Amino acid sequence: MSKHFVDVWQGGLSLSADTLARLASRLSEEETLKAQAFKLPALRDRYIAARGVLREALASYSAVDPATLKFGAGPYGKPALIDGALHFNISHTADSLLMAIANFPDIGIDIEAVKLRRNFASLAQRCFSEREYQGWYELPTESQAEAFYRLWTKKEAFVKAVGRGIALGIEQCEFELDTGGQLLAIPDEYGPASAWLVHELDVGDAVNPALDLCRSGVGRSSVTELGSVFRGNDDFGEFQGRINNSCAALVTPACSYDLRRLALSAD
Repeated sequence: MSKHFVDVWQGGLSLSADTLARLASRLSEEETLKAQAFKLPALRDRYIAARGVLREALASYSAVDPATLKFGAGPYGKPALIDGALHFNISHTADSLLMAIANFPDIGIDIEAVKLRRNFASLAQRCFSEREYQGWYELPTESQAEAFYRLWTKKEAFVKAVGRGIALGIEQCEFELDTGGQLLAIPDEYGPASAWLVHELDVGDAVNPALDLCRSGVGRSSVTELGSVFRGNDDFGEFQGRINNSCAALVTPACSYDLRRLALSAD
């Protein structure tokens, strides 16, 4: 088994009042003030849930008090643990949450709800490379929405992995259009496209918390299912909900690591 790992946690943000109160007690003063600034209760509760669950998940790896964790930011604002051996990235859409936690840097994750839009073509023309756009435009109409979000989540995950966000210019991050497609081209400062690995994440079903996906070798190596020991604490269990009609992607450096899909529930 590799010395490196990436754990992808999947859960929901619709939590009970008692759970939200517990998670709110984990937050820093800065996070608490930000939560109080939300005018809509639903947005406030989602923020508390996301930050609190992130703290509890990170703390479970080293058995520390979640409230003691200290966060900083990279040069372009990417959140990071201060003096921590763990690296993370988080994404949510509506009430669905994905977190990637790893023991090496430069990871990015994104989840998006698939929504039908009237302006797919104009969005694709602005956000895709010329080659991506031509391939996407030639797809049957009924396939364009899924393909759009498949590319979009990969682009978002990559720009989050390198810590730049969409200001990098997602049209500069070019991917193969087909399902399972990898990077074809990126800005020179981030090395060759082959130095990065992309995973399309199936978020349509509940995740089995006892499933390991071991990605051995570098690049597009085969995936092997392995038995595992579920790492967590009493606050974590099987996530019974489902995320329907969503696309998600994980981007990491193309190194050898164990990839696990884990389920969480803060209730």
